[in-house]
Amino acid sequence: MRSGVQSFVGARLAEARQARGITSRKALADLMQRAASTVIRWEEGETAPEPAALTELASVLRLPEDFFLTARREGSGLSFFRSFAGALRGDRLSQQVRLAWLEDVTAVAEHYAHLPEINVPDLLQGRNFRNLRDEDIEAYAQAAREHWGLGLRPILNMVELLERIGVVVASEPMETDQLDGLSRWGSDGRPYVLLASDKQSFSRRQFDAAHELAHLVLHRAVTEEEFVENFKAIEDQAHRFASAFLLPASQFSVEIDTAAIWELERLKARWKVSIKAQIMRLQRLQILDKSSATRLYKIYSAKGYSRREPFDDVWPMQEPTLLADVFKALVDAGQVTKEDLREDLPLFPHDVESLTGLPSGWLSLQAARIVELKPVVTPRDNLGGVRGEVVPIKRSGD
Repeated sequence: MRSGVQSFVGARLAEARQARGITSRKALADLMQRAASTVIRWEEGETAPEPAALTELASVLRLPEDFFLTARREGSGLSFFRSFAGALRGDRLSQQVRLAWLEDVTAVAEHYAHLPEINVPDLLQGRNFRNLRDEDIEAYAQAAREHWGLGLRPILNMVELLERIGVVVASEPMETDQLDGLSRWGSDGRPYVLLASDKQSFSRRQFDAAHELAHLVLHRAVTEEEFVENFKAIEDQAHRFASAFLLPASQFSVEIDTAAIWELERLKARWKVSIKAQIMRLQRLQILDKSSATRLYKIYSAKGYSRREPFDDVWPMQEPTLLADVFKALVDAGQVTKEDLREDLPLFPHDVESLTGLPSGWLSLQAARIVELKPVVTPRDNLGGVRGEVVPIKRSGD
């Protein structure tokens, strides 16, 4: 029998290290002033830390000690990313863990409350993603709109739509230009999306959310090996689906009077899709040829739209609210106290608040005292029955 805390789970230590952006076991060992071989044996499950070392680990990684004593449930689906660049491996691992933690927090919310029913159709019906043509993706995007009763009208808030159909969404800074979001089906059978909160604008978030939705509806059956081998094709499919979903061909095409920047500015206000994404969509619909698209891109760049498009500094960012609303409602209704929530949640408040969109410090603040009011029959007289008088104020010039 190994020494140390017997219920310690080495895989949870690796998970915590990755979540905190500590890319190597040696780096964690250096933080703890221990031999790298010690941390390696902990993660591999060959040995377990003594109680004092477990307390130190929890402190360094800013996690409850219980976190390291519970194995993670298996069965989660593949996580989809925008890049497989080697330099991003640490960032990808970190965000994968954050997405898994989002599922853990959701389990607590779902213990207390009914979350929206999962309403994500199986569009492919067993069809292999490799066989999808452009016209198939257009058809699937339209079928998804019909399934959710969206018709041909603009989608004003993609994040709200995702939450309404049972997707749990979180928004956090990812601190890299290469990751805009990721998604996966959880081990609980619920879809999850994590969006980057930095370097974002309203229209960019709209497209990123639609892109992740594409993965959920088109690529649920894709294996990790298939994703790596067909990465560019899979990402292109998600991009095309997002474009077709946000800008349905039959409606968007008839609203184009002239392929001019000012016209695309007007359409951005209506469709809530960036000018750049509109140019790409028009080119794919063969409304613009390559030379016309190139001319528009040059005008786009000359106007400085590569840095910021019209409305980007006006429209507030769409933020997820589902989990925050659930926890606030539970506390407001007196069904559970914040102290109880802190005990039930598998993470410390700062991580929970970040993942759920709760205000910083909310879980640690004392809830307001509930005061039962008496029914008021008659007004209470002031000063023993003597009511005050309204004294007119004299102003200069009167």
